[in-house]
Amino acid sequence: MAMDLKRTINYQTRIFLLVCVFSWIITFAFLVLQITREREYKVGMLNARLQEMNRLVIRDYENGVDIDSTYMHYLNPSGDVRISLIDLNGKVVYDSSGKEVLRNHADRQEVKDAIISGGGYTIRRQSETNNNDYFYSATRGKSIVVRSSMQYNSELESLLSINGLYVLLIVATSVVLTIVAFFASRRLSKSIAMLRDFANCAEHGDIEGFDVSSFPKGELGDISGHIVNLYKNLKQTAEERDRNLQEAMFEESEKNRIKQQLTNNINHELKTPVHAIQACLETVIDMGDSMSEASRKELIEKSYQNTKRLSALLADVSIITRMSEASDRIEVEQFNLKDTIESVADEVLNLYPADKNIHFDINVQDNIEINGNEGLIESIFKNLMVNSVLHSGGNEAYLQCRKGNDGYAHIVYYDNGKGVPEEHISKIFERFYRVDKGRSRVNGGTGLGLSIVKNAVLFHKGTITASNRPTGGLRFEFTLRL
Repeated sequence: MAMDLKRTINYQTRIFLLVCVFSWIITFAFLVLQITREREYKVGMLNARLQEMNRLVIRDYENGVDIDSTYMHYLNPSGDVRISLIDLNGKVVYDSSGKEVLRNHADRQEVKDAIISGGGYTIRRQSETNNNDYFYSATRGKSIVVRSSMQYNSELESLLSINGLYVLLIVATSVVLTIVAFFASRRLSKSIAMLRDFANCAEHGDIEGFDVSSFPKGELGDISGHIVNLYKNLKQTAEERDRNLQEAMFEESEKNRIKQQLTNNINHELKTPVHAIQACLETVIDMGDSMSEASRKELIEKSYQNTKRLSALLADVSIITRMSEASDRIEVEQFNLKDTIESVADEVLNLYPADKNIHFDINVQDNIEINGNEGLIESIFKNLMVNSVLHSGGNEAYLQCRKGNDGYAHIVYYDNGKGVPEEHISKIFERFYRVDKGRSRVNGGTGLGLSIVKNAVLFHKGTITASNRPTGGLRFEFTLRL
């Protein structure tokens, strides 16, 4: 039941009611205390006034002055005070009202207190003589007790009443405090309510649109904002951790897939030259001396060409493996890009006879310095140039290289060959991918050249694209970080 009530009454109302009850209890206690103290003060003042009158009567009585109506008129001209003389046994020997009082007054509280301690008073009691309410004050002399009394009328009521303005001031102050408590509890509960809303959003995983700046200003608002920001940072860190873990797992899975694919492709590619060499040598061995010298020479020449192809394949596989598996151990140094490109061009030209009429038009700025692996850079340009010579069907290639303001060398390479069918453009950088499988094998291609080009460019933090030129030939655009 109590829990249901708490859920029904919101946090602001509970705080407000708690503060109101507490403040009004304090206000009521303070008001009662102050009223009591003020009343005691006024009663004390009135009693002191009557006690002074009593002492005058005692003095005159003990000095032999007749206490009669003339004396009373002189003592109290207004007649608002009634004087009674009572002996120590409680018998009334004189009363200024003029009425005979027969009843013994020894049991009256103010009289008993006066006999015992010298003075006493009773705030309000009805007189048996005239049935009116009186305030009594008694004082003891040597042989007599003088008691003065004042009838409760509007004047005495006003004298002993509490100051209404004072009470109104206290109540008004409490009302103001209640209003302040309302707004304070509203401000406090706003932060609590927003934290609750944030907790609900966090539970459902939707905190992106939660505005921290909407928290109220103040310590609780600041703490609430810090809690929200802390949770957001932790959530972001956890998401980044999970994302990095997924990326790492994907990369590892991709590496394993590529490694398996590479192994299968290598196994397939190795079989062709190995089987060719084996077939040639088996034929030479089986036929022995019966084979003509020309046939023997032809088979040995085919075996030699396949060993060269096998050697090239193993060399390319070594480069690919080194970039994929041990890129962090590849050494880098600074070198001039123009010198490297011109050296590769001379090497490629020397591989082919002059009657092929091969020409490379190279235009490279002199001051381009690369901080990388020169061997991999050489493989980029060597594979592009050899690819143009063997597979493009053209005899000219053009290379332009300029230093960019973005920290990269920008390179354009193209030939005057026949290009590549558009459906193959997106796949030419894949390992062992061949546009014309039969022709590339005849020319000694391994199917890894352009894959080496792409991976070497990526190793040097660059990018590469390939496209067909409108006038014919294949065009490569790539960058290398300076």
